[in-house]
Amino acid sequence: MRNRDATEKQLMEKSTGSGLEQADAGAAYAAEALRDNEERYRLIVNTADEGIWVLDEQYLTTFVNRRMAGMLGYSRDEMEGRSLGSFLFEEDLPDYAAKAARRREGIAERYERRLRRKDGSTLWALVSATPIMDKENHFQGSFAMFTDITERKQAEDALLESEAKYRSIFENAVEGMFQSTPEGRLISANPAMVHIFGYASPEDMIAGVTNIGRQLYTDTDDRRTFMQLLEDQGITGGFESQFYRKDGSVLWGSLNVRAVKDPAGTILYYEGTLMDITARKNAEEELKRSEEKYRNIFENAVEGIFQVTADGRYMSVNPALARIHGYSSPEEMINSVTDIAHQLYVDPSRRDELMRLMKEKGFVKGFEIMMRRKDGGLQWVSMTSHAIRDVNGTVLYHEGTLEDVTPRKLGDEELKQLRKTIEGTIRALSSMVETRDPGISGHHGMVSRLAVELSRAMELPQDMINSIRIAGLIHDIGKISVPVEILSKPKGLTGMEHDFIKLHPQSGYKMLKEAELPYPVAEIVLQHHERLDGSGYPKGLKENEILREARILAVADVVAAMVSPRPYRPGHKIDAALDEIKKNKGILYDSEAGDVCLKLFESKRFQF
Repeated sequence: MRNRDATEKQLMEKSTGSGLEQADAGAAYAAEALRDNEERYRLIVNTADEGIWVLDEQYLTTFVNRRMAGMLGYSRDEMEGRSLGSFLFEEDLPDYAAKAARRREGIAERYERRLRRKDGSTLWALVSATPIMDKENHFQGSFAMFTDITERKQAEDALLESEAKYRSIFENAVEGMFQSTPEGRLISANPAMVHIFGYASPEDMIAGVTNIGRQLYTDTDDRRTFMQLLEDQGITGGFESQFYRKDGSVLWGSLNVRAVKDPAGTILYYEGTLMDITARKNAEEELKRSEEKYRNIFENAVEGIFQVTADGRYMSVNPALARIHGYSSPEEMINSVTDIAHQLYVDPSRRDELMRLMKEKGFVKGFEIMMRRKDGGLQWVSMTSHAIRDVNGTVLYHEGTLEDVTPRKLGDEELKQLRKTIEGTIRALSSMVETRDPGISGHHGMVSRLAVELSRAMELPQDMINSIRIAGLIHDIGKISVPVEILSKPKGLTGMEHDFIKLHPQSGYKMLKEAELPYPVAEIVLQHHERLDGSGYPKGLKENEILREARILAVADVVAAMVSPRPYRPGHKIDAALDEIKKNKGILYDSEAGDVCLKLFESKRFQF
């Protein structure tokens, strides 16, 4: 306490700028005046807004005023006798030591200091520190005044953080950011802006672009329009224009800019963003071309194209669809047909079936139905359609195509009748041959059935199976040219008679080659007695020289012939026929057809 009183007296002497040694020792008036003012200065020190801190030559606290103690959350007694360093954060001690050394050298300073409050929180203060020296200029201690600047420092930190955040946004934004003068010079540009325009760096772009209107805008009228909007409104958003890159190529950009003004309303500069929308504009242009292309296809297609609601009303139809149904225009058809199922479908239940398939699969393809034209005429159509759904999966409408297949359907019916006629003719020919040769009754049917089963097991295409089936039914048609006496001879044939019978493949070929059959039946009939090793007839063909269909028919013919009785011998058992195939497959007979034949009989999947 004694030290505090002495220090207060020193402070008052320092504050007045006059020591007692300057007074006239004999002047009673001055001494009395000083005593009268002591209390006044003590009051000033303890009620000052600034903290006052006095240290001795060892940097121990000899005095703090109430404000200083309150700033740190201590009482004055708690602070006195402690070094100033004990109120600092450890990382700040080196700087404190450096400043203390300068104080010993008689150097006064003004600086910012961070201190630790009693509760551990931070106090920032502006410090004005002055050394206390005696008459001989020896260091006696230090006097300092502390102004609390914590709020200011917090505001500065917040500002720095905000600036850092803005800088990060500025530097890392995908949009171009810039500032420019009213005259059209760039002040700043972020990396994205630089990249969009093809410059090497912000500095390169700022130095290179001295007139935005002339150097960047492809159309100076756009620049004038843009500047007029800014002048009128002070801000503009989504302004789209084309710009030049550094290399002369063109980009589309969307500008969002505002004018920054001073308090008097004078424009200081413009700031804003630019988004590269080249890809979007190209996509829009491509979409436009695509829509034009689709519209052209829609209008000129020979197939009908439509969009229809789930409840059966047309939303759009193209001219071809209207024409197919006998309407003069798409508009007439859309307005006239309000219930597709009952106005167009001959059988309205087919519309229900169509909708069921659409619900199950989401589409139909080649759905054939009979429809009614505007004039009442009937027509066959083939429809392909799919459902259009929203993001939740709800059906919005159906769209698809429709083709008039009436000519084809009529042709199919005629073809079906023609095939029946051909089948009947072939069976009649087969029966005629078997009538002339009683020993082979049923043989053609047996050969045809076995050959078809072999073909299916070998997974041949349907047209090959059809050709094998027909060839099997008439493979011996050439025997019509063989005398009945030879065909029905009960004893073995002579060599000449056998040679005569061996001509039947050629005779059959001559009969069939002029017939306009859809399959190579004549060639199969000609080759069905050829063998892989060349020992067959009539041409002695080998291996792949023989049609695959003929090789399959040969296997079926051998098996059926061996199990069938002849006038000159009884029929063999099936095992004997299969042994013949097993022994000679790959030599006389096709290996694959032989293997399949053996498996069919062994697995009992086929029997005569």
